[in-house]
Amino acid sequence: MKKNICVILIIVICILTNFFLFSFTIKKQNINVENIIYINLGVIPEISSDNAKFLNNNIYINEGGTYSIKGVFVNGTIYIDTKDEVNLIFNNVTIVNEYQRIIDNRKSKFLKLILANGSNNILSDGVNSNSVIKSVGNVSIEGKGDLLIYGNNENGITITNGGLCLEDLTLYVITKKDPFDVKKSFIINSGTILGLGNGSMQLLDEESKQNSFLFNFDNQFKEGTKFVLQNSKEKNILIFEALRGFKTLLLSTSKLKPDYYHLLTNITIDTPKKNGIYIDDKIVDGIKLKIGLSDTFWIKGKNNWYGNMNIINHYVNEIVT
Repeated sequence: MKKNICVILIIVICILTNFFLFSFTIKKQNINVENIIYINLGVIPEISSDNAKFLNNNIYINEGGTYSIKGVFVNGTIYIDTKDEVNLIFNNVTIVNEYQRIIDNRKSKFLKLILANGSNNILSDGVNSNSVIKSVGNVSIEGKGDLLIYGNNENGITITNGGLCLEDLTLYVITKKDPFDVKKSFIINSGTILGLGNGSMQLLDEESKQNSFLFNFDNQFKEGTKFVLQNSKEKNILIFEALRGFKTLLLSTSKLKPDYYHLLTNITIDTPKKNGIYIDDKIVDGIKLKIGLSDTFWIKGKNNWYGNMNIINHYVNEIVT
């Protein structure tokens, strides 16, 4: 009897915790709860309004507004088919599509993806996709949640006629080609951002509030390789594991201040991790990585790149000249 009561209490606590975290997210974004459309994913998603439809195993959003999405969705795509602004709140969402992309904004000039506080969200695309998230217009991704993106064929996030702004979130993008391919401005204001790829790399706009490192290594690192970024005082800034083989790396955190840094590999760490990023910072051993003859990397501005930069996307002429 006591065991059953304990189980019930744990369930109640979890429900209340999720409710308060979601409520905090809504309040921070100044969203009217009465106007939210709810989509509960599953084999047959439940949608609380005719503004969105489930058809041929895809979800079509046909009207502007705010859509709160949760749950698991397999082999389906979310299509944005309205020119109006659309807000998607992800509250522990997992979408895996073996064939196509995950989010396809075909019309809206502005798409905002909000990660509910404390939520963990995973998007993974398929063999016929050229990007996990593709948008014709501007995209903003924000919120105190986690987002893991697997680009299994080509890119992670592609913006064809707009800009990308990232704020507050923890984002890890792993791709076969480019983590970010942004036609216009690419802005990181806050958060922890990792982009691992094997193609080109995207520079930040100078309007960004946060600094970044861009590394183009001579050889590809294997999946499972562990890394730590340390500052001049040998303080661990970020520890992560490669969830796929990669050759290029974009790294940005709020801890990147003007200073010099070292990137170490071959480290030993046994502490817990979340989506490939380690929560604790207790490491053992480690070898400093070199690019060319240098194993020391400086933060001197918004974009700090090392290695062959012929693969840099956009703005390189403006910045170099």
